[in-house]
Amino acid sequence: MTNDTPIPLVFGEVLFDHFPDGSMVLGGAPFNVAWHLQAFRQAPLFVSRVGDDALGRNIRSAMLEWGMHTQGLQMDSAHPTGTVEVRIEGGEPSYDIVAGRAYDFIDALSLPPFEKPGVIYHGSLALRNQPSADALAALKEDHPVPVFLDVNLRPPWWQRDSVLAMLQAAHWAKLNEHELEQLFPAQRDT
Repeated sequence: MTNDTPIPLVFGEVLFDHFPDGSMVLGGAPFNVAWHLQAFRQAPLFVSRVGDDALGRNIRSAMLEWGMHTQGLQMDSAHPTGTVEVRIEGGEPSYDIVAGRAYDFIDALSLPPFEKPGVIYHGSLALRNQPSADALAALKEDHPVPVFLDVNLRPPWWQRDSVLAMLQAAHWAKLNEHELEQLFPAQRDT
């Protein structure tokens, strides 16, 4: 990509939420951010990885239909597209974020060439596996721009020390009250 205007670079998971009634919803926090930025005509570059399967092809088609850049969407013939199994327990949703999915293996060597990211947005979930963490580290090294971190603490896919290191490297962070309490339990007001 070449452009004189800085663009948002969004890194992380894209997946389908599978609900008990059989319905599926396209999502993943980073993908949702990229999709909304596209709706605001910000033309983000979304960097992720999907399986070379029907779900991955659906994601690519949806991105093209919405006018999104697909240069950052890697295809993976060894790992399937990301999925989350959603269950309703006691009226509340619970999530089984399936491991070993394509977005866990974002490849630093397959990152597209681009210029002038204005900001790098990433979540914490996609960094649960070393290849994706290495790819983000390569992006940040090549493009020293402000970083926006979207904290997403989903057991068992996070460790406190890793998330704290991500916070230290970020300029801005988004997290909810429950996540703040999990990261800083001693900081609660009495």
